[in-house]
Amino acid sequence: MELPIKKKRSNERSKVNGALLAIMKSESVSGQARLTIHNRILIPMLMYGSESCVRQKKNESRINAVEMRSVRSMCGVSRKDRCRNSDVREQYELKEDVVSRVERGMFRWFGVGEVE
Repeated sequence: MELPIKKKRSNERSKVNGALLAIMKSESVSGQARLTIHNRILIPMLMYGSESCVRQKKNESRINAVEMRSVRSMCGVSRKDRCRNSDVREQYELKEDVVSRVERGMFRWFGVGEVE
């Protein structure tokens, strides 16, 4: 019996996320390579289609949580270490989070231009 399409896609996403997490936690991968993976794979994956969807605080919180989980694994910092998210971001010089990038993309999509 074949799985429904949504369940099948979810399983495939889990496999990809698990593989990425294994790479991010690997000791043999340099910090620069981790940052490149974060910027080139994770961020676009989180932002896909987000410019046209409705913004909700619940979704923003989830997106930030996924991003911070990735950034923390890049830095080797766990939640048990009790470090602030802003401090972890500074360690890899990440200036803005995914939600603010999505917001900027939404304004660009609607033709507003640059918003400070």
